[in-house]
Formats: sequence, structure tokens, C-alpha cells
Amino acid sequence: MKYILLVTTSLMLSGCLLTTPEHETIPSPAVWTASTQGIEKQTPQNLHGWWKGFNDPALNQLVDIALKGSPDRRMAEARILEARGLRRAVNSALFPQLQASGSAGRAKNLNTNFKAGELYDAGFDASYEIDIFGRNRSNSDAADANFEARSAEYHDVSLTLVSEVTRAYVELRAAQKQSEIAYKNLEAQQKTLELVRQQKELGEAPQLDVERSEGLVNTTKASIPEFDRQADNARLRLSVLTGEMPEKIKPLVEAKSDVISDIKPVLLAPAEVINQRPDVRAAQFNLEAQTSLTKAEIASIFPTVTLAGFFGIADTALIDSTTIWSSGISAAVSLLNFGRISGNIDAAKARETQSFELWRKTVLQAVTDVEISLTDYAHIKERKVTLQQAAANAERSLNLSQQLYKEGEVSFLDVLDAQRTVNNANAEVVGAEEALSLSLVALYKSLGVY
Repeated sequence: MKYILLVTTSLMLSGCLLTTPEHETIPSPAVWTASTQGIEKQTPQNLHGWWKGFNDPALNQLVDIALKGSPDRRMAEARILEARGLRRAVNSALFPQLQASGSAGRAKNLNTNFKAGELYDAGFDASYEIDIFGRNRSNSDAADANFEARSAEYHDVSLTLVSEVTRAYVELRAAQKQSEIAYKNLEAQQKTLELVRQQKELGEAPQLDVERSEGLVNTTKASIPEFDRQADNARLRLSVLTGEMPEKIKPLVEAKSDVISDIKPVLLAPAEVINQRPDVRAAQFNLEAQTSLTKAEIASIFPTVTLAGFFGIADTALIDSTTIWSSGISAAVSLLNFGRISGNIDAAKARETQSFELWRKTVLQAVTDVEISLTDYAHIKERKVTLQQAAANAERSLNLSQQLYKEGEVSFLDVLDAQRTVNNANAEVVGAEEALSLSLVALYKSLGVY
């Protein structure tokens, strides 16, 4: 009768607190809005190890080192172990608890003539909370979802790591290529400067031509330290990403290499991207965990019912060794808590709503990432083709202006302008190659596969 009264009282107190928030579904888009012309559709299984498509042994080695030694990845792995331990601890509430106890002592009553005697007792306490209203089960479900979320975050860290290593490597090679082009331009410009100086000595060229030629040489020379700085920064960033000291990374990237950009773009269906993205999965599992925690808070309104038992022996100076046992059932419910339980439930519901909105935002971000990557790739590829044509035009213009200058048809200023155009065009082409490679890295990352 008392137990029925406890349940009835709990139901009266609960009111409208018994429902969890309802969440709308998030449909995935049927198609991509960005142009996918010329982009091959693939399955997730075929995209694993996508960076190997660049066919660069140094990059492959750097990625392997990073996947083994990255501090970020190891921390994410430790968070999985933490979640696994917490899950095991929470799940223990679903099973009976057993404790052993014992004591020994010596006692004497000073008001009597009884001699001092030994006191002994030992036994086992067992208890089991009957999870009638699902509080322990909900906490267990939350722990399971939390573990899955940490596992998904581990894969998200790994995906980001691979992408950042590839990105830093592309930037390193682009800076090295820019420096290489600058040295070649400098060599040609110094030859031109020497020729102008000779013509000046012969009275065939004014001092103005010498000054202009020297200015171009110094401008090109000044660009080289900046490219070297960019290369060094990218190399040092690789050190942090891989978890290795700079001295170990430097030999891997010292050999010159072109900017990698020959990997093919690929695509997955929108629904596949949402299913593959580890950040989306992590957000979804976090939502599931918070939903279960909300249910656990709601279940705290109801009584807790516990079975308990004891079995043991006792031995005193007055009583011979005897066996003792007991069993029973108990129930407890909070009747007066000044809004503590309802406040906790409202807070849990608010956290659940936050988790849902974060999940919704993550899904939208995943779709947007792919759309942006597709758009960037298409525009950058078109720009690269045009820049390559412009660079070829600039080279022909330079050759023609040099020939006309020798024939006295144009001024030396025309030659210098043609050289500047060639320098800028070559730098633009390398920049476009770098941007195209980075857009491909972003595309593969947005697909959620590594």
C-alpha cells in the first residue's frame, strides 16, 4: 500500500515533465546544386587512402607518421578509453552489488566481573535496484551513445589530420616552386642587367635602363626570402601535425618536387556524405546521449526500489558462533525538493535541444562544405587553364620584345615590362596549382572519408 502511494504521489508531482522534446527530421538533399560535370561518382569504400592518388612518396610517409604519432589523434584515442571506462562504471548499476565485510575486536565490561572477550563478525551485503522506471537503463544508453560519439570524434580528428598534413605539404611544395621560379627569373634578369651595363659603357643605353633593370633584379631577389619563409612555416607545421621534431621532418621535404595537383575529383551522393561524415555522427550520438540523460532525469521523479540482503556469521564472548541473514525491499521518493528535480529536468531538456540544433547545424555544414568544394574546384580549374595560356602568351611576348629591342624597334622599358609580366604569370600559375590542390583536399575532406 505504501509503495502504491509513493508511485501515485510521483505521478501527481510529475505533471507535464514526463515528455522529452520532439525533434524534426533533417532530410538530406536529393542532388548537389553545384556543377558536377566531369566529376566521377564513387562509393565510400573506394575513397580510403585518397591522398595516395597524388603519387608522392614523401606525402604518403608524412601521413603515415602523423596517423601513428599525432598528439591530437592520441588524445582522441584516450578520450575513447575514458568513455569506455565510464560506460563500464555506469552499466554496473544494472546488476546486483555485492560487498564483503568483517571485523574483529576485544571488549570488556568494567562494571562486571566478566573477562575480556573477542568479538568477530563477517558477512556479505547484497543489493539490487529494480530499474522499474528506466533511470539506470537511460543512463546506460547515454554512456553507450557517449562512447560512440567519442569514437566518431576520433575519426573526425583523423580525417582533419590527414587533410591538414596534405594541405601543409601542398603549401610547402608551392612555396618551394615559387622560390625556384624566382631564382630562374633572377638569373635571367641578372644576365639582362649585365647586358644593359655593357651597352651603357658603349654609350648605347642610358643610365635609366640600368636603374630599371637593377630595380627588377632587386624586386625578384626580395621575393625569395618570403617564399623560403612560407616553406619553412609549412615544414614546421608538419612537425606539429606528425608529432615529430623538425629535424626528423626536414630530410623528408628537402628534395624539390612540383606542386601536387593531378589527383582526380570524386563525389558521393548527399545521403552517403551525411552518413560518412564523422562530425555528423558525433553530433548525432551526442544528441542520443543527451536524450537518454533527459529520460534519466525524468525517471528520477519516481521511487527507487531496492532489494537488499545480508548473510554472515557473528561470534562474541557471550554468544557462540551463529549464522545471521536478512532480506527486504525498500522504496524511496523525493516529496519536497523545492523544484530541484523539475529544474534538473528543464535543464536536461534545454541541453537536448542544444544538442539537436548542433546536430542540425553540423548536417547543414556538411552539405555546404561539399557544395563549396565543388564550386571552388570548378572555378579554380578554369582559372588555372586561362593562367597557363596567359603565361605562354607572356613568354612569347618577352621573346619578341627582346628581339625587337636588339633591332632598336622598342625601348628597354618594353623588355622590362615583358619580364615582369612573365614573372607574375608564372607565379599566378603556381598559385592556381596550389589552390587547385587545396580545393581537392577540401573536397575529399568534405566527403568524410580518409
